[in-house]
Amino acid sequence: MAAPPPCLAVITGIGLVSPFGVGGRDLMARVLQTNTTAIGPIAGFPTDKLSRHLGAEVPPTYLPPTEESRRWSRLSQMTVTACRQAVTDARLQGSETLPDVGLVVGSELGDLRSIEAFSLGFLRKGPLGLSPLLFPSTVMNAMAGTASIALGIKGPMLTLNQLGIVGEIAVARAIALLGAGRAPAVIVCGVDELFLLVHEALALLNVSSPCDGGEEACRPFDQRHNGPVLGEGATAVVLESLAHAQARRAPTLATVRSACWGGLAVRPHRYPSRRHLSSRILDQALTAGAIAPEDVDIAYLSGSGAPCHDEAELSLLVATFGGSSPLLTSVTHLTGEYGSLGTFRVAAAAVTLARGILPRLDYLCQPIRSDMRFATQSLPRLPLVVLIHGLARGGTQTALLLGRLQQNGQVC
Repeated sequence: MAAPPPCLAVITGIGLVSPFGVGGRDLMARVLQTNTTAIGPIAGFPTDKLSRHLGAEVPPTYLPPTEESRRWSRLSQMTVTACRQAVTDARLQGSETLPDVGLVVGSELGDLRSIEAFSLGFLRKGPLGLSPLLFPSTVMNAMAGTASIALGIKGPMLTLNQLGIVGEIAVARAIALLGAGRAPAVIVCGVDELFLLVHEALALLNVSSPCDGGEEACRPFDQRHNGPVLGEGATAVVLESLAHAQARRAPTLATVRSACWGGLAVRPHRYPSRRHLSSRILDQALTAGAIAPEDVDIAYLSGSGAPCHDEAELSLLVATFGGSSPLLTSVTHLTGEYGSLGTFRVAAAAVTLARGILPRLDYLCQPIRSDMRFATQSLPRLPLVVLIHGLARGGTQTALLLGRLQQNGQVC
């Protein structure tokens, strides 16, 4: 008898604080189904004197002030709200195991608004201008600390920072906590926000769209791509062992078959060139998940719209899949690009497995490669295996493989 497919964890809950609204798996399903971009003119800070004006913002009305949240920074508000939504979606609220749950928060840049306000106080007034109320929010793990207190959880807590793909790595680290028996379940939250100084700096460095002087837009994998458009948000997912989820009859969305990451030998802040390409990480993920390349139905890619990024990521997939490419899709054209977007991709992939919905790349008129299949139509059937692939400047690469859980509780 063949060995059962590996199952490192199951995804049982989703929480979103996004430009599309605040909610759980049903909101994610609507986002994927409607396939409408949230990118538009930025209203949160003035851009009239800047050369870039677009972004995907979370409106202030999605984070109404309360007696509890008035002491929190905006980034902590998004983190707490997303984690609470995920706990509710996973039906963990009020569970006896909630205090033992772990928490992993991934953020590329952290709370830059609080850091700026704290620093300006010193620059304007000297030591007397340093605010003791602002200082806790300048620490990188402030979001995780705030969320753990707000939710009453006391399990292991981690905060991770990684350029470009911190969301995926946060999921991988949460799986390691589950595998080590450190917690019965782990909440993973990826969170980043739009910030004027970052928006301005990327424009001055000619990194963000339009880096070639054309139209400002987000078009990953299209020949018209000319740089990323920034976004923001918080996405939380609840991960549990299969046994724990089944014991409490949790509403499972997907299983995690494998999670691998590593680095390619490239210069800092560069994407790998053809001579640096390696299929090692993708091959490891497929082997660990006991999955053949042709069995991967869909791949969620991290393509940002930066030409070097898009081209390098597709070349990495060709090195592993050759001519049997899975159906390729992305969420960047909907949400904009930010470092912790990986948790959004993981949540989207879980909903794709459970409901057969995926975002279509309707803008794709001239793909940069003609030998790959891009998602431009609805799915004809439920997929069995979905890949979430990430690639960051500096060569860090991630590969997570999700599978579908059958009605009898067996892993597909």
